[in-house]
Amino acid sequence: MGVELRSSSLITERPRVFRNVLIVATTLTGMCWQTLLTAQPDAQTPDTLTVKLKRELATALAKDAREKGNPVQGAILFSQKKFNCVGCHAHRATNLLGPDLTRVGTEVPDTHLVESILLPSKVIKKGYETVSILDVDGRVFKGRIVDESPTQYLLRDTSPEQRLVVVPRDSVEELKMDAKSSMPEGLADQLESRQEFLDLLKYLMDIAVSGTSGTEVAGSDDKSGLDDRVQGIALLQQFHCTNCHATDAPALAAKPAPDLSSVASRGDPSFITKFILDPHGTKPGTNMPHLLGRLAPADRQKVAVAITHYLASLSTEEFQRDALEVDATKRGQQLFHSVGCVACHSPLRKDGSEALPAGSVSLGNPGEKYSLVGLTGFLENPHAVRPAGRMPNLKLDHWEARDIASYLLSFSVGDNLGRDDSDFEFDSSLVAAGRMHFRGLGCSQCHDLEGAQRIISATPLISLRSAEGCLSESVAELPEYVLSAGQRLAMQAAIKQSGDQLTNSQQISVTLQTLRCYACHERDGIGGVSGERDPYFLTTNENLGPQGRIPPPLTGVGAKLKSKWMRQVLVSGRAIRPYVETRMPQYGADHVSHLVDLFQQVDDLPQVVMHEFDDPKEIRKIGTELVGSGGLNCIACHTFQQKPALTMPGVDLTEMAERLHKEWFFRYMRSPQAISPNTVMPSFWPGGKAIRKEILEGNTVQQIGAVWEYLRDGRQARVPRGLQREPMELLASDGHAAMLRRSYQGIGKRGIGVGYPGGVNLAFDAEQMRLGMIWKGKFADPAGVWRSQGHGTVRPLGGSLIRFEAGPELDSSQSPWIVDDGRPPKHRFTGYFLDDMDRPTFTYELGDVGVEDFYSGAKSENPELSQLKRQLVFQTERPRNDLAFRLRTKGTIQKESDHQFRLENALLIEVDPDHLARIVTDSAGSHLYIPLDLKSGKSQLTLKYTW
Repeated sequence: MGVELRSSSLITERPRVFRNVLIVATTLTGMCWQTLLTAQPDAQTPDTLTVKLKRELATALAKDAREKGNPVQGAILFSQKKFNCVGCHAHRATNLLGPDLTRVGTEVPDTHLVESILLPSKVIKKGYETVSILDVDGRVFKGRIVDESPTQYLLRDTSPEQRLVVVPRDSVEELKMDAKSSMPEGLADQLESRQEFLDLLKYLMDIAVSGTSGTEVAGSDDKSGLDDRVQGIALLQQFHCTNCHATDAPALAAKPAPDLSSVASRGDPSFITKFILDPHGTKPGTNMPHLLGRLAPADRQKVAVAITHYLASLSTEEFQRDALEVDATKRGQQLFHSVGCVACHSPLRKDGSEALPAGSVSLGNPGEKYSLVGLTGFLENPHAVRPAGRMPNLKLDHWEARDIASYLLSFSVGDNLGRDDSDFEFDSSLVAAGRMHFRGLGCSQCHDLEGAQRIISATPLISLRSAEGCLSESVAELPEYVLSAGQRLAMQAAIKQSGDQLTNSQQISVTLQTLRCYACHERDGIGGVSGERDPYFLTTNENLGPQGRIPPPLTGVGAKLKSKWMRQVLVSGRAIRPYVETRMPQYGADHVSHLVDLFQQVDDLPQVVMHEFDDPKEIRKIGTELVGSGGLNCIACHTFQQKPALTMPGVDLTEMAERLHKEWFFRYMRSPQAISPNTVMPSFWPGGKAIRKEILEGNTVQQIGAVWEYLRDGRQARVPRGLQREPMELLASDGHAAMLRRSYQGIGKRGIGVGYPGGVNLAFDAEQMRLGMIWKGKFADPAGVWRSQGHGTVRPLGGSLIRFEAGPELDSSQSPWIVDDGRPPKHRFTGYFLDDMDRPTFTYELGDVGVEDFYSGAKSENPELSQLKRQLVFQTERPRNDLAFRLRTKGTIQKESDHQFRLENALLIEVDPDHLARIVTDSAGSHLYIPLDLKSGKSQLTLKYTW
């Protein structure tokens, strides 16, 4: 522009006009007149899309968008992370940076939408201005004021995180309104073309005109929140009150306290003594009451020491500290702050202090209490020690548990790891006295040891004078708890009403409060991730927005999820959102299975009248078209048959009908953000009106019905347009094996695939300690995981694939684990090591029996067949004849000789001469059963698989 102005004849011929042009130019560009006149054009910089679009008339762009824009493509663009439209313009949101675009209605013309993108600061909607606040400490806060009171401003800041910031009014030095919108300049430059701009604009036009359908999410009728009684019942459970005070109320049934049978091997005996002497001083916030207050001060030490020696007598291993690995500590820090630990526990600062102590379950000082082995074992299987379920199982594998344990113990390295652990010397003469005190003080009322009977001699709960006894300010001879005034009032309210029946909604609330589900999940306006903890809820795919990292709300969840699926989630740990780094923990079936029926009874939606189709086959074809890239393009964002989409790995389409109630699905599809405000799912029927008017004559009910009919086919659904991609290959080479630790179909995320030189392959299940499948030929296609940031499924290449049934192969001969989708409680995967050909030896344990499981390719007498040799080495310190090795497949098993068996008419298994196998049939089908007689030391079992 500078060159054009300087060379213009206006300067000499029409100076007054030149002056006016210069004034306009400085206004438009924001440059001073000297800069404009000296500016040089940059011939190498092409015009951006924004610049090109600004040259066109807004009316022309709006007209083209109406006529040529594709609202389906626009909906997908609107939901993508790089534009962050949803982050600022969520449906029904009132405190975000931008307005709800579904409520614009007809109040603004199409040209306003054009200018809002290209010239966002030209007109700023009232109430959405950006302000800058300077406080007395010199800090500057910038954002939109979403609420204010006489004492403070509530600001939605303009940072990428868009956090809510509270600014006290008395700290404000200056408040200034900005002339510039928080809507970013040059947003259109992130689009690929003018057509994409028209697509996005057409979608905005459609949702502005159609608005919202007004659909409401289902929920409980009881919106009163957590009253004192509900909170009190949760506290009575937490403190195990009914272990002493009998009650007939099902919600207050006695809960088991931690198992102390091996506490002196995982915990430092010196810490145990200290904890018994002063539980609240040693670990603030503990549920353990102070029981020695009734004793004379001179006797307390003796009693605590005696009880410690009694507990030590029950442990089979001595307590011992181990050195920590620096790398493990670093990994543990990242895991601790991402997998869900900090939902209940405070995030930790660099010095180990708690960053958010209020409302957190205190960790105390783990390094003072635990050994590395002890804390690792506890984190890997917390219910083995704490069966009440309040400490959930986060489904950590052994190495993850060890890493987190290393991190938590690292803050006490200097104080503990160098200490001589021989300070404690076990004295068997104190055991009898310790046992007597343990029972006499009432410890056995909560802790079941050596079959001691609980004696319910205290006043029944319903007869208690609730302001006295353990809940009084001075407990005298009674157990001493540290309770706040609010906790006492809540517990007193629960005691007074302990004879009254809880409603179904209250039963749900009690469970959610007791298990701290409200720390992650919101239900009926209660709970959810707090602003302080929000930064620790992470995702591996930011395109999914908040729903890609924040646990879903539980409001109306019974109307959403079918009972079978809900049971699989709560009891078996089934998960469908691998992109959410915070894990859905397991609490144990006894503690959560009742929620399934309660949710279904409490949450309800009116029945939906779906269209009845005369030709279901034909309508499924239309559903296939709608789901594909030529229709609504659902396949662009949703996983299909475990194959992730290119844009984002949304929930698998082939599991929808299995998971969801039809009524909920219909309402969600009509208005996704009305039901799930944080969703990035666009609306294809805004206001109940179809975007694709040429399909089924634009009938919304029929279109949604067609999609539902298609989804009902589940895994058998036809592949929609837009899914197919080129495969990738991972192969063994140079005489070395290839490994891939990822998710395999039928195994899950803890699969370990190995491709051996010679063309034999396997996938080992590190969750259930078994051989999951074998095949021959090419090894694997990792595209499903490598193209989806690790969240897809590896596809075996080659052929002749044989799958083995779930369940650990090594188990008890008399009472094996009842197989489900989870981890067997007595088994533990401990890793693997490689030989010089990179072939792994898998290592795992069943109780005190260690296993080394090695595979190698072998030559078969028949060149057309492949062979895999398997060598298992068992290590045990004592003889074991109560174990067996089982091999299961879905097909038949035939005996061909004393040591050879054929499975599924395809696989020949040969058992070494030292073992006798037989075919056993039970309720689960037939399997090959190999009894084991393990001697002290090492024993070996060799198997050959030929097919």
